[in-house]
Amino acid sequence: MTAPLHLLLGPVGHGVRRCAADLARAVGAATATDPRSLADGDPVHLHLTDRVVASDPASAADRVEAWAARCPLTVTLHDVPQPTDGAAFAARRAAYARIVRAVDGWAVCSEHERELVHDLLDGATGRPGRVLPLPLEPAPAARLPAPARLPAGRTVVLLGWLYPGKGHAEVVRALASLPPSARGPAPLTVVSAGAVSPGHDDLVAALGEEALVAGLGFQVTGWLGEDEALAWLQHADVPVAGHRNVSASASVNSWVAAGRRPLVRRSRYAEEVERLRPGCHVLWRDEELADRLAAALADPALTRLAGPPPGPDLATVAAAYVAWWRSLDRARSGAA
Repeated sequence: MTAPLHLLLGPVGHGVRRCAADLARAVGAATATDPRSLADGDPVHLHLTDRVVASDPASAADRVEAWAARCPLTVTLHDVPQPTDGAAFAARRAAYARIVRAVDGWAVCSEHERELVHDLLDGATGRPGRVLPLPLEPAPAARLPAPARLPAGRTVVLLGWLYPGKGHAEVVRALASLPPSARGPAPLTVVSAGAVSPGHDDLVAALGEEALVAGLGFQVTGWLGEDEALAWLQHADVPVAGHRNVSASASVNSWVAAGRRPLVRRSRYAEEVERLRPGCHVLWRDEELADRLAAALADPALTRLAGPPPGPDLATVAAAYVAWWRSLDRARSGAA
């Protein structure tokens, strides 16, 4: 079968759009960036979070319902609503429920997310969802030069957007609790390798002040290009993924793809990816973070993989998508 047209929404650098573009290339799908160009009746696939579709969840659901009424539409749901979304949870939950009822088929990138859809959307899931993991492509093995803004001493690095609940504050406080012998003699800096999420600029000053009081450095790199990001992945002394609200994490995959073994906050999703790629993550509960950081600072080998990371790679995930679309196509033909 011909892969459905892929509708690419959101900023070019957004993780959901990058994922969609990579998959489109892997399956040889045509792409479009303007929903007005969709042809009535032609199959379409969309990777979505409500924020790349519209400025508010209800409007995002309105748009997806309109597109689904025009053509067979399948979606991959990202950033699935969770109670830790706070005030936005109710609206996002209602929007995702409308979306999964409207589309021809829906997929998610983890069993954890599929359980979220079933558990949190009151069973209003329409057709059963398919789990299609995020692909993991090993990064180039050649070691890049150190980032230009790499601080002196040692670094504890969190990758991606800076926003509340990402783990930066917990890392600063855990490091502050360590005795000088565990920190070591060299300066120690917590680095947020990425940009500040819109509306959260106040976090930079707050975290910087807290780090300063604890005798730590704090640095935000700003947006990173692909090579810049890989350089930070390679040169970080301690890689950390501390998300409190995670459904599927491209940043965790990025650490592993770069040959690193990140310290990942234990959650249902973290336990799932550790089963998928055994030994590729160091899981921690909140009360264990300081000890895990101390161990990683004492033994850098703990955060580096001994061999190439396991997949599934992009080709394997692409083949799984094609098999899924074929099954939906057969179901549509049978219904007709």
